[in-house]
Amino acid sequence: MPWIILFGATLFAGGMVGILVIVFRKVPTLAKLSSEKQPSLNGKLSEEIKTRLSGLKYSNFLPVFLSQLEKSLRKFRLAILKIDNLFVSWIKQARDKSDTWTIRSRAWMEHRRLKKKEETQVLEKLDKTEVSQTIQRIEKEVAKDEDNAFKEKVEIVNSVEEASPMAEPAAVEIFEPQPEEEEILTVSEEEKKYIDAIAQNPKDVESYRALCDIYFNQQSYSDARACFRQVLKLDPTDETTRAKLESIKGLRGGKKNK
Repeated sequence: MPWIILFGATLFAGGMVGILVIVFRKVPTLAKLSSEKQPSLNGKLSEEIKTRLSGLKYSNFLPVFLSQLEKSLRKFRLAILKIDNLFVSWIKQARDKSDTWTIRSRAWMEHRRLKKKEETQVLEKLDKTEVSQTIQRIEKEVAKDEDNAFKEKVEIVNSVEEASPMAEPAAVEIFEPQPEEEEILTVSEEEKKYIDAIAQNPKDVESYRALCDIYFNQQSYSDARACFRQVLKLDPTDETTRAKLESIKGLRGGKKNK
């Protein structure tokens, strides 16, 4: 094995010596080559390019190029105009739809407002009707109570008169026991006269009118209203009595004159 290594080292050293010998022998030749002028390829190429560019000025390439450019620009312009027309059409459609929906929305809102207003009016009308019916019912009940009270008063006066036919008092006092207190019913002679007349003839309108005036002056409004209603039942055309009845509706009776 050592002899193989020695042989390889010898060959390597011989090769390096040969290369160095060749280089030293060719150095003068390479020095001469570098000092000689070589023709410039770059100069020829630039001259040729300049010549070709100057020839383009007088050739038909530029007109053809400009013509093609003009055609391309015209086509591009037409394409832009078509796109612009398309956008204009879309904008018009969008505006028309927007106007249509705006009108529909306003109409729907107006319809809803009118419907709500109509419902409110119906409810108000129902409320007014219900209140009016309630008031009328209460007025009827009050009138019925007042009529019954006046009839009871007439009956009491007549029963007292039948119990003492020979007595001629200026005023009749009738005592009725009540649950909590004792109420004194005082009837004047004039009042008793008309009550007797009504007892004899229940359709005596003039006696009822006279009692109306008596009770009205005494501020005994419940008895006055009962008499007014009896007058209107017997004479529905008596507008004066109707007006007096309307004027004392809802009024409470004051103290009677004794």
